[in-house]
Amino acid sequence: MASQEDRRASTRQKILNAAAELFLTNGFEKTTIAQIVAHADIVKGTFYQHFQTKMDLLVVLGRQDGAERVKNLIAQVMQGESALDALQRYYLVLVQWFETYPNIAEDVMLSAIRMHDPSSDVPEHVAHDFTRLMLKIAQERNEVRADIDINSMSIALGGAITLAVIDWCRNPEVQPLQERCKSCFRIFLQGAQSPGKKGAGGKAKGRQGGRA
Repeated sequence: MASQEDRRASTRQKILNAAAELFLTNGFEKTTIAQIVAHADIVKGTFYQHFQTKMDLLVVLGRQDGAERVKNLIAQVMQGESALDALQRYYLVLVQWFETYPNIAEDVMLSAIRMHDPSSDVPEHVAHDFTRLMLKIAQERNEVRADIDINSMSIALGGAITLAVIDWCRNPEVQPLQERCKSCFRIFLQGAQSPGKKGAGGKAKGRQGGRA
C-alpha cells in the first residue's frame, strides 16, 4: 500500500504531467490553472497544496528537463573534462532558454529564487548542487583556489548570473545576455581561478587569477 508521501509525490507529478501537455498544446500564457486542474483530474485546493502559481510549474518542469543534462555533464567531468568548462556550458544553456522566452524570463528567475530549497530531496533539485559540485571538483583539480569557501564561490557566481538575467530583462538593449553572462564568468575566474590555469573564459594572466 502506497504511503502518504508516495501518494503526494504521485499527485505532484500528475499535476506536472498535465501542465506539460497543456503548455505544449496551448502555450504557457494561454494555459490556465483551471485547465491544469481539470486535466489532472484534481480539485483546485489540491493544486495549491503543491504549487503557488502556474509559473512554479514551469520552473519545476525546466528543472526536471535540466536534471538529465546535469547528469550528462557530471559524467563528462568524471571522464576528464574541465569542471569549469562544464559549469560555463550549463549556464549558457540556461541563458539561451531565457533569450528564447524574454517575456517571462524575469518571472521564471524570481519564481526559481522563491522556490529554492537546498534541503529538498525532489529529483529536479539535483541542479541546485551542480555548481557546488563542479567547484568542488575544480578545487580538487587545482582549477580554482583552495583558500576560498566553495559555498561563497557558488553564491558569487550564481548570484552574478541571476542578476545579469534580471538586469537584461529590464535593459535588453545594453548588451546581449550571453555576453553579460560570459563577462560574469570571466570576472569570477579572475578572483577564483588558480594561478596559471586555463579554464572556461580563457587563460589566466600571470598570477592575476590567484588574487582576490
